[in-house]
Amino acid sequence: MWIRTSFCISVLFAAVQTVSSNMDSKALSASIAKFSARFCNELDKTKNVVSSPLSAEFVLALVALGSEGAAHSELLKGLGIPNDDAIRSAFTSVSQKLRAVKGVTLNVANKVYIKDGDYDLNEQLKTDAIKVFDAGLEKVNFDDGAAAANLINQWVESKTNKKIKDLITSDCLNQDTRLVLVNALYFKGTWSKQFDPNNTSDQPFYINEQTTVDVPMMYREGDYWYGESQELGVQLLRITYVGDDASMLIVLPNEISGLDAVLAKLADGFDLMAELDKMHETKVQVSIPKFKIESEIDLGELLPKLGIKTIFDKANSGLTKMLNKPESLFVSKAIQKAFIEVNEEGAEAAAATGMVFVAMSAIIDGPRLNADRPFLTIVVADNTLHFSTIYRGK
Repeated sequence: MWIRTSFCISVLFAAVQTVSSNMDSKALSASIAKFSARFCNELDKTKNVVSSPLSAEFVLALVALGSEGAAHSELLKGLGIPNDDAIRSAFTSVSQKLRAVKGVTLNVANKVYIKDGDYDLNEQLKTDAIKVFDAGLEKVNFDDGAAAANLINQWVESKTNKKIKDLITSDCLNQDTRLVLVNALYFKGTWSKQFDPNNTSDQPFYINEQTTVDVPMMYREGDYWYGESQELGVQLLRITYVGDDASMLIVLPNEISGLDAVLAKLADGFDLMAELDKMHETKVQVSIPKFKIESEIDLGELLPKLGIKTIFDKANSGLTKMLNKPESLFVSKAIQKAFIEVNEEGAEAAAATGMVFVAMSAIIDGPRLNADRPFLTIVVADNTLHFSTIYRGK
């Protein structure tokens, strides 16, 4: 998944109750999940969409540390994190654990591009960027928008196996640009138990009760972690990747047109994590589509719907602690780009989050999961959500 010049989010779980400044990775996962659910609930309900909660969280958290007033309050509330110290402890912990995930390729990279000359990050924010987010810092001549955009886009491509291209466009950058924050996230995993391509065939997929389209449907019978939630109205299936540290969770509504209701419940705070704890390993007949999705989401329109709006205010953005000199900044552009591919071997996904700041100027004995209707998937590693996909067959 990718984000261009701002932040992003997506997916599901439960609200964070902690008020401690020591926020562990489990609590952070819960906050990502809740914000992700609210984010997904605002996405286009007519097409397939992929997004990355984690990529967005990294950028939003760094911006929160450089904000104050209403902007700071909105960001903390949106992130579900109580204070700045909790941001520092949580993201230091999650960064360390992500580097230790085994069996899959999981790359997380952060970069801060700063206007050349005597501009620099605020001293405390610079320390946080390096120590907490392991971010690289680079001076750039934003006056040459085309060259600056090319430099940033090449870095993003290099960190996402060339899956995310053209994150930044040259018209976003000019002499008023002061900062561009970018997070790049890349994931590639191989199923612990792969699907046999010979069992893949075109099958009808219900877009709604009246309309079907043929999609390539993979099939496998075997042992999986499986569960059912009557309250949420879904079947749950967890497919692990090699190494068992990462998995893809499938949330399949019982009703053909049930996905929007499921997303709404999750956005309202339904505790999906509690349902995952009830899952058990059993024989399952699994049918899921083979798909590839690319998305671009305008976060400048979406984030204000989630209560994060002051950072876009040209008159009073609250971004007073970003730079080493007193200058009013605001977020001029916020876009996410994302990519995911799921096939018989496994899944590959990528995302980037950026932010531009501009100065004012066969039958077996067991359950069957047949994903032949709109559903949600979530890539999870170390109990942290990385990518979420809403698949509607179109």
